[in-house]
Amino acid sequence: MDLRKRRSVGWFSAIGAAVLAAGCANLGGDMPVSVNVSDLRMGTAGVFEQQYFVKLRIQNPTDRDLALKGVAFDLELNGKAFARGTSGQAVVVPRFGSALVDAEMLSTLTGVLRQLNSVAGGGEGRKSFDYRIQGRLYRSTGGSVAFSDQGELQLGAGAGAEGAPAPNGPEN
Repeated sequence: MDLRKRRSVGWFSAIGAAVLAAGCANLGGDMPVSVNVSDLRMGTAGVFEQQYFVKLRIQNPTDRDLALKGVAFDLELNGKAFARGTSGQAVVVPRFGSALVDAEMLSTLTGVLRQLNSVAGGGEGRKSFDYRIQGRLYRSTGGSVAFSDQGELQLGAGAGAEGAPAPNGPEN
């Protein structure tokens, strides 16, 4: 009889631990959202700082609406830090849908000089730039969701009408 009780307690403990682990994974884990640069426009350009206006497309592949109160991100070009951006725009990204967020992005003289050095060191000139955007989406209910995206920006022939980033693989 003691053996049965021990086995029962063991099974209930294992089941309880599995339920607890599954619940914790859903409480604080990052959601599989996708954030892409949809549009980029030059704002003001000074010697020490450049301002850009960026539209980010946020895609929500889950079955729950995602209420956001802001975003903060970094943009790298060719593996080097280029600019930082933020937005305090509140938006609800519908379930299985997407939404656009307007953000401001700032680069510094250092970031621009890194890119000019990279282009000058390329010989004939670059035909494409690798980019990476990564950051956090801040939920209205608290907490945040990490995101990261990367790809290649084609210049000249082979680029789209607006020189939009070329996809680096199948879309999710």
